[in-house]
Amino acid sequence: MSDFITVASFSFSELEDLLREARDKFTKTIKHFGESEGKMQPDEFFGIFDTFLQSFSEAKQDLENMRKKKEEEERRARMEAMLKDQRERERRLRGSQGGSVSEEGGEFDDLVSALRSGEVFDKDISKLKRNRKRSGNQSLDTSRERAVTKLK
Repeated sequence: MSDFITVASFSFSELEDLLREARDKFTKTIKHFGESEGKMQPDEFFGIFDTFLQSFSEAKQDLENMRKKKEEEERRARMEAMLKDQRERERRLRGSQGGSVSEEGGEFDDLVSALRSGEVFDKDISKLKRNRKRSGNQSLDTSRERAVTKLK
């Protein structure tokens, strides 16, 4: 039993030394950050750092999300511009081949413009249907298919 008491008292004295050293370092740290040493407890002091690190991590994630969103918007804008240029080239090419763009536009283009303008969502849809029928009667070829020539 005396061996246990000797080992336990030695371990206890080591723990007391470690506790004293930790308190001294904590006091120096509090003074370094400009806090009063008697008023602030370790859990409160280190809680400030924990809150800061969490907020910093969230802000970093928000910045990354904003950067990705901006890149996606820029990519989408480039794709739309390329598509618009391609459509314009195709329209000019079709125009130079002789056919009128308004005649070739057909029903599909009417539907797209109606969707963009919001006419489709109006209560009077019959008006849109009448306009489509009227433009369909005026146009000779409403097909969206291209003319195919046979090669020898």
